[in-house]
Amino acid sequence: LNLDQMTIESDYDGPCLEDNKVTKTFVDDLLPYLKNQKKLHKKYAYQILVSIKEYFSELPSLVEITIPEDNKLTVCGDIHGQFYDLLNIFEMNGIPSETNPYLFNGDFVDRGSFSVEVILSLFSFKLLYPNHFFMARGNHESSNMNQMYGFEGEVRHKVGGNSFRFFTTIFQSLPICYLINNKALVMHGGLPMVDGVVLDDIKKLSRECEPGEQGTLTDLLWADPQDNMGRGMSKRGTSMQFGPDVTERFCKQNNIDYIIRSHEVKEKG
Repeated sequence: LNLDQMTIESDYDGPCLEDNKVTKTFVDDLLPYLKNQKKLHKKYAYQILVSIKEYFSELPSLVEITIPEDNKLTVCGDIHGQFYDLLNIFEMNGIPSETNPYLFNGDFVDRGSFSVEVILSLFSFKLLYPNHFFMARGNHESSNMNQMYGFEGEVRHKVGGNSFRFFTTIFQSLPICYLINNKALVMHGGLPMVDGVVLDDIKKLSRECEPGEQGTLTDLLWADPQDNMGRGMSKRGTSMQFGPDVTERFCKQNNIDYIIRSHEVKEKG
């Protein structure tokens, strides 16, 4: 991919990167531009993808975050291509900034019609505020799910036929878990199928692959809680369900207070 050979047409009126860097001006212009259902120029889209891949590849599978005691961190669950819901979150809770950090906990794409707009916006905020904006991989950040639930087709239509490969490699480089202030562990799905997994095991987890039918990576992306003690069969056919005793043992062994996860619709909030 030779970005230098890609030209910007004279009639393009959208946001522009400055020296291939995401700036606050770029992000401020990007959100309303996408809201009006206009397309970011492919050259800038590709530059964002190249930059974000380089950034995520340097991170471990478990990233530790420190939030000062007098600050807050907003954790958001599945967006699933609902760009206007994303804008509504920012309107209600404030635009991401160094004083208003966010963690988006997977499933950014698929199902909704504006997955490209969602992911480019989130990647832009990550590049603008690398230490105050965080993204964890979900079970829909995988090639197989993207083929079935719409993201691949949307990317081919909006960005270009070969660009889906970039998204696949980026999704495989996303961190799996975040540890907040050594107290709360955030993952998209749930806890491992077997006891004895510690945080250091997750930090060293090989993630640049597609999740299999079983294994710790799959569990962290796919597992669900259940009311019953112990573990049970998954209603999804992938990974398993874990009871409150499993959570309690995991937290005690790893000296954390609780876990935060997404992955499920909560009809009543």
